[in-house]
Amino acid sequence: MRFRRAFSFATVVITLLAIPSIGSAQTQSSIDVEVFGTSVMSFKNVGNAPIYYLDAVSQLEASLSAGLPPDPQKAQAIVQQRMQAMGPQLQQRAKNGAIGLARAMQIGIDRAPAIVFSGKWVIYGLTDVDQARRIFAAKTAQAR
Repeated sequence: MRFRRAFSFATVVITLLAIPSIGSAQTQSSIDVEVFGTSVMSFKNVGNAPIYYLDAVSQLEASLSAGLPPDPQKAQAIVQQRMQAMGPQLQQRAKNGAIGLARAMQIGIDRAPAIVFSGKWVIYGLTDVDQARRIFAAKTAQAR
């Protein structure tokens, strides 16, 4: 699975940043749709649904480590400068990426795009949330 490396890297980030937020995100009754994708995907008709980019942590890691010199001390100094330049945005991006990965693991999302309804039902392959809502409504109406 392509996101496996990001899951392991995110474990530390989740432990440090995201665990209190995950519980509150799950209990918000107003959130019944969640959108999962990657940074190269664009979504339509999202409304208030949260979008979780499953490659956010690896994208952040890549931006911090791009073009580093082979000398570990110089590389460390450059990474520290980049982290300082990003300021609070660094922590927010890491937190959002970790929350998305944690939710994907919790729900069982293994590919993207994915649109999740009520934390249980998943429609893969669509980037238009309204289209996914129509499909979901039709399937739930058939089940009645």
